[in-house]
Amino acid sequence: MNNKRWRWCAVPLALASPTAPLYAQRAAENAVASADDAFGSAVGQETTGIYTESDTRGFNPLKAGNGRIDGIYFDPINPITYRLRGLTAIRVGFAAQDFPFQAPTGVVDFRLRPFPTKLGASLAHTFSPFGGTFDELDLRIPIIKDRLSLAAGYTYSLYENSDASDNGSFGWAVRPTLRIGGGEYTAYIQQTRFHKFRNHPLTVVSDFVPKFPGKRLDLIQKWAAARYDNNHMGFVFRTPITQQLSLRGGIFHTSGSRDENYSEIYSIVDRTELANHRLIADPHHTIHSTSGEIQAALRLGGKRFQHRIIVGFRGRDRLTENGGSDIRNLGQIRYGTPDPEPEPIFTFGRPNSGRVKQSEILLGYLGKIDGIASLNLGLQKTRYRARSRDGRTGIMTAQRDNPWLYNATLAVPVTKDVSLYVATQRGLEDSGTAPENAANRNEQLPATRSTQYESGARWHFHGGQLVVSAFQIKKPYFAFDASSVFTPIGTVRHRGLEASLAGQFGSRFSLIAGAVGIQARVSGAARDLGLAGKRPTGVPSLFARLDANYRTDIFGGLTPTLSIVYTGKRALGARPLASLGGRQLSLSGFTTIDLGIRQKFTLGKMPASYRFTVSNILDKRSWKVVAPNTMFMDERRRALLMLTIDI
Repeated sequence: MNNKRWRWCAVPLALASPTAPLYAQRAAENAVASADDAFGSAVGQETTGIYTESDTRGFNPLKAGNGRIDGIYFDPINPITYRLRGLTAIRVGFAAQDFPFQAPTGVVDFRLRPFPTKLGASLAHTFSPFGGTFDELDLRIPIIKDRLSLAAGYTYSLYENSDASDNGSFGWAVRPTLRIGGGEYTAYIQQTRFHKFRNHPLTVVSDFVPKFPGKRLDLIQKWAAARYDNNHMGFVFRTPITQQLSLRGGIFHTSGSRDENYSEIYSIVDRTELANHRLIADPHHTIHSTSGEIQAALRLGGKRFQHRIIVGFRGRDRLTENGGSDIRNLGQIRYGTPDPEPEPIFTFGRPNSGRVKQSEILLGYLGKIDGIASLNLGLQKTRYRARSRDGRTGIMTAQRDNPWLYNATLAVPVTKDVSLYVATQRGLEDSGTAPENAANRNEQLPATRSTQYESGARWHFHGGQLVVSAFQIKKPYFAFDASSVFTPIGTVRHRGLEASLAGQFGSRFSLIAGAVGIQARVSGAARDLGLAGKRPTGVPSLFARLDANYRTDIFGGLTPTLSIVYTGKRALGARPLASLGGRQLSLSGFTTIDLGIRQKFTLGKMPASYRFTVSNILDKRSWKVVAPNTMFMDERRRALLMLTIDI
């Protein structure tokens, strides 16, 4: 093993003396064992459940602007690092029952790591697929007992993907926390530098799906590596004012400076798999956002009758640059054939710029009568202003909206173990950015109104719970128009059923199993004119996932792990095609299986663990849809070994 890679081990060893109390932090992390439901959670690098921060009920809640840090709103240009967050939870359905100011597309709730009470450090080294690596260092330093602490971390990573795309980065984070007067005040700063980021090569199709390129076949120019920074600063607090009145809030600044960026696109011409090869290079772009929220909560009532009244304010100010790109047509090649080109001298135009300013006045009520019902109501008055400037022409465009937004949830316990809920939310949500192959590439898309209705039932049993829910979400549908501009062309409705089973069955077996079936439909003038099909692209008809751990007595607790994921049929093409009998181009469903083992042990007195996983063990080939008619090859079979030590 390369000794240079482990030189940084000396830092925590020097800080944590042999007589220092031990504080096991990372070695015991287990997403499956700690999850309450199958609707999505992450602990460190481990994830479980049917939803993620980028895909919840068929939408992307993080791109929709529904990020929270310790329950406080922030504008999520990029998520915060693992060095800061301990748990990531997807708040939908029952998981959002007591969460104030819910959102239609769900909320991604990042929880900061807890206040460290004992001196310690954690080291983790991951041997990732195809020769990649991921090194982590976390320090926990109590400075004044139960009053002041410092947490810090460093990471270095090199990821290699099945399609030969790759990225390398390093970063650090520091988080001091002060506890005084019953309150807790936390500041943090994070800096991450991607010194190399070669994007997935994109494949654009029309009426058929081509053969898969070979595994690790490099279709990307060696020199086409993006370089950029992701930086975060923030401050969160919670403090009591009186016995009934409390205050909490936070302010955050996120920035990204992209020195250069490239996209390689292969557009299939015909069934001979001849392809037009294009490369798009971007100039320097900047994106940054300042956001935050403050809430005052008044608690009233006693043991049986409980009331919480919340008033607050949130806002953001975001600047986004895009455009000015240099597009090079590199000719026609046979798809799946490497086409190395010399690096040209690019000529860039002036970037476009967009500014979004948004503020909301918040009023909420959470009430509960033990054994009878609980109620969650929220009302928001929003002021939204956006403007953009075309870098080439200087033309300014603007968007404004002043909607009233709301959320309402009623939950009723039917028996001691069974409860029901109904809920609705109306939101003004972001729409992300235009895809890499759009004429308005990487442009900040306009915010849109969205609405959700949902209901469900939950059964608590010894060791776990079963949840079944139904939902319907409506929002504008974005796709390519006749000029290849990614823009709203209709309305999309996701109507679905979801189920979650989570629990500890006996002392050895942990199970997280979930499924969601979605009937996704597009409506509007574009569909009436045949410019859009009835199904939105990329949304599977059925998605299901099962994660299981079984702890044995072998070697003192060797634990086999199993994950089975089924992704159902998805529309790939946006439009119905005559060559397909009036149907949209679609991708078939597929199943992947992951097998692994994990075990906790000790090195001397130091808690440690290892986790070995072979993902997609049957080497199932599949495509990941990123936009209408646009995709890249998903991950093939790969192995991962993670070693963790708590000092």
